[in-house]
Amino acid sequence: MRRRAENLIWIDLEFTNLDPTQGFIMQAAMIVTSPDLEPIPPPGIPEDVGGLLYDVHLTAAQAATASDWVRTNQAEQLRRSQGEDALPVVKVEDLFTGYLLATCEVPEAKRDRPLLSGNSVHGDNAFIAHHMPRLDALTSFRLLDVTTIKELARRWAPDLEFRKNDETIRQWYPGKTGLQGEAHDALYDIKASIAELAFYRKHLFSQAALRRG
Repeated sequence: MRRRAENLIWIDLEFTNLDPTQGFIMQAAMIVTSPDLEPIPPPGIPEDVGGLLYDVHLTAAQAATASDWVRTNQAEQLRRSQGEDALPVVKVEDLFTGYLLATCEVPEAKRDRPLLSGNSVHGDNAFIAHHMPRLDALTSFRLLDVTTIKELARRWAPDLEFRKNDETIRQWYPGKTGLQGEAHDALYDIKASIAELAFYRKHLFSQAALRRG
């Protein structure tokens, strides 16, 4: 598949707390898709994996910034981030940047660069800007936030609801769906977001749906 600026950059980060100036990234995942949501796996990565997933190294002091919610609900991720297999954030940024450049063109105008995409992606964007500035420089200042469409559907088409579970993700994800992990695992959450947007594309943005409207 050819490199193009219109491809979508799906990044999900799990962080120790919600403040990018005080918190740290502990897990990071990335999938690039075509504008039609077809996954473009990184070179050498199996299609059913579909993207990149890394535990990000935290020092003891950085791990100590974890919120009570993270300590309760993401204790295993927090533990892995202090393990020997976790990667420094600068290394993860290098790998994400390489994946983006291998699959996307990066126009001179920042508004025309690939869109960062996901659910409530403004939060991930804030952490990327603070902790991965070289990656941030390659993406547009515009965002594709699936949550916006979710909230519009809830108001304008309440009969349409995407229920996030393994079955619906496998049904709507436009690629092979090896689903490791569960909610709040970064790669799982990306696949769920892509599947959700594919669901809305079919029901809200297809020509048949537009004619019905």
